[in-house]
Amino acid sequence: MELTDITKISITGVAASSVNINSLIIDENSSILGCIDKIENNSIQTVFVLGSNNLLKGIVTNGDIRRYLLSGGKTTNNVTMCMNTAYRSVGLDVLREELLKLLDLGLSAIPRIDGSGHLIEIITKDYELPASEVPVLTRARAPVRMSFGGGGSDLTYYFINHPGAVLNATLALYCHTTLIPRLDPRINIYSEDLNTHVYFESLEALLDSASEKNLLASVVSVVRPRFGFDLYVRSDFPVGSGLGGSSAVATSVVAAFNELRLDHWSPYEVAEIAFQSERLCFGVSGGWQDQYASAFGGFNLIEFGAGKNLVHAIKLDASIINELQECLILCNSNIPHDSGELHKKQQKAFNDQDKTSDIKQIVALCRDMHKHLVRGELFEFGKSLDRSWQIKRTLSDHISNERVELIYDTAIKSGAVGGKLMGAGAGGFFLFYVQPQHRLNVTSALKQLKCTISSINFDSDGVVAWRQKIS
Repeated sequence: MELTDITKISITGVAASSVNINSLIIDENSSILGCIDKIENNSIQTVFVLGSNNLLKGIVTNGDIRRYLLSGGKTTNNVTMCMNTAYRSVGLDVLREELLKLLDLGLSAIPRIDGSGHLIEIITKDYELPASEVPVLTRARAPVRMSFGGGGSDLTYYFINHPGAVLNATLALYCHTTLIPRLDPRINIYSEDLNTHVYFESLEALLDSASEKNLLASVVSVVRPRFGFDLYVRSDFPVGSGLGGSSAVATSVVAAFNELRLDHWSPYEVAEIAFQSERLCFGVSGGWQDQYASAFGGFNLIEFGAGKNLVHAIKLDASIINELQECLILCNSNIPHDSGELHKKQQKAFNDQDKTSDIKQIVALCRDMHKHLVRGELFEFGKSLDRSWQIKRTLSDHISNERVELIYDTAIKSGAVGGKLMGAGAGGFFLFYVQPQHRLNVTSALKQLKCTISSINFDSDGVVAWRQKIS
């Protein structure tokens, strides 16, 4: 009898390049002498005995033959006389871990058989364990920031001539990005927040459509990936919050592309690419602190100058962080605003009137707040918020308005120690520092003004990205 199409049997591992499959298998009607010849001509010293249709009957090793001959057996006898039928085999669905354990027990070759007992594959110690590469998607999330002090000094037109510094922390409110590479060059960009879907036939088409670019497309135009993809973006925070939301979006998208790179960009590079995408390409005016905060995460003192900007991570005792979370109130004024336009107006005011000394005071207060924070002097920290706001509101006529003043004054009269408006001003979120005995009074008064109150949870990780197999 001849074996049935042995080309259907594969061998993976050390013998794959050095042993022909013919030297590893033998027909059940063959003699022991023929088996010895095959064993002597393969490196794993094992032969698999097959019946019709490659049905695995047994396994023969040098030891099996030696024991058989010592007991009086003849080399002319049928190979089935000395084969081992109590062999170890694995099925088609065996786990990689199980194969490793069997090989580690000393098995030189493991037969893989199907449900009917037909030999499918012979596995040796160099078995190619890693599965073939499968498509992957990447995900990223980037937090928004809460600015405590120094805002305004992170604007290039200021710090290019005068040192700037901001104190901020990131919140556990994120922009979430999912990036799924495509086999074709088409680009699909979906925004859950804006309920939009824009698409381009290729990267070249996107680059040629400058007038149609949104923030997400602007990030793509800077990153310039050489593959098609589907991009999905959603956020935990509302548009126009004053928490640096657009920067968190840009940072999250950059990080999703970064996860596919072999040479990952550093947090500084991620922040700089996000800045370029948002401020320069998309044209949203603003400072630099938002992108650095989202990229690095946690509490940071960030210094700005004509040379390199520096992010100094602040290590705080857990009790300080916990107490700060309990004493701070995040209050949504529910006043819509456009931070980009506000920054343009503030720059005009800066150019028309010399506001340098005012921003220098804000930077000095920022450094005082840093000292209060690391020492746990939170009451003084809260009072510094108020002093910083009193200066900031005078930098431009567009930072505050009657509604903003009403909300702030109401909070202070109800017991808040201090506070400030997040972002460029004129709307968005307020931050108030309130001692525990006054919290109820303050929140009740603000709710009467139709404000929305949120608790605060700090983020310590900054932007994170990971990849996942596409099932």
